[in-house]
Amino acid sequence: MDNSLIYQKVEGCKERIDIYQLKQSNKIDLTKILIWGIMISNVLFITLIILSLFFKSSLGDVVTVIKDLNTLKAIKITISSIVCSAVMTIIIGVPFAYVMAQKQGKIYRIINMILNLPLVMPPTVAGLALLMAFGRRGAFANVIRVIGLDIPFSFVALIIVQVFVMLPLFTQALRSGFETIDQDIKEAAMVFGAGEKELLFFIYLPLSIRAFVTGLIMACLRAAGEFGATMMFAGNLSGKTQTLSTAIYTLSQRDLGQSISLAVVLILIFLIPLLILELKLKD
Repeated sequence: MDNSLIYQKVEGCKERIDIYQLKQSNKIDLTKILIWGIMISNVLFITLIILSLFFKSSLGDVVTVIKDLNTLKAIKITISSIVCSAVMTIIIGVPFAYVMAQKQGKIYRIINMILNLPLVMPPTVAGLALLMAFGRRGAFANVIRVIGLDIPFSFVALIIVQVFVMLPLFTQALRSGFETIDQDIKEAAMVFGAGEKELLFFIYLPLSIRAFVTGLIMACLRAAGEFGATMMFAGNLSGKTQTLSTAIYTLSQRDLGQSISLAVVLILIFLIPLLILELKLKD
């Protein structure tokens, strides 16, 4: 075949390819538009709901509710209980996450399922379960009576509720961090004589610090916002077990404006750790 004819056919193919690519580039990507549309709608939906609280409040109302003695007590109780619960959650959750990250058997899957139950239990059911376990007529009432404790509607009860809801979030986040660590690192450390203590504190935890902090922050925020289980098991006693979440409910019964202002305060408090989480830890 003549070379000039071959050249003409090749050029013709190239032209048709260029035309096809041009048509494809001019097409509207409906899938992309749909994805972005859903995302923007979701962001607007959540933002407008949250802003509705700010629209119904003012700086003066916020300052007034912050200066209220009961609000200051609720803030103190919330912070002190979360700190105590966080310490307990770390002590219990770190070893648990370490073991679960290395075990894959069916028995460990069942254990993991049990640990995750508080995440899916309705708060009222969780509160009722805690009451039936640690209440005056609960399953462990005799043991608790011997020790001399009266747990329901006390600060201890508040800690138990918070640890109950914090543990699943924290351990799952930390376990995910532990599972990303290359097994070669672990094997190399063991070759040089590292035991379980060295593996956990000098390898696993330092390499999973982001997962650790992320899980802890999200767990603390989840516990600080707990309402149903807190009301049923720890109560809503001002200066004793009343947190910001339960204080909002109390205010809503007598002064809706003040409850809205306190809700704004709670959102602003929650924004601080979330900003740290998003802007610092994920850089």
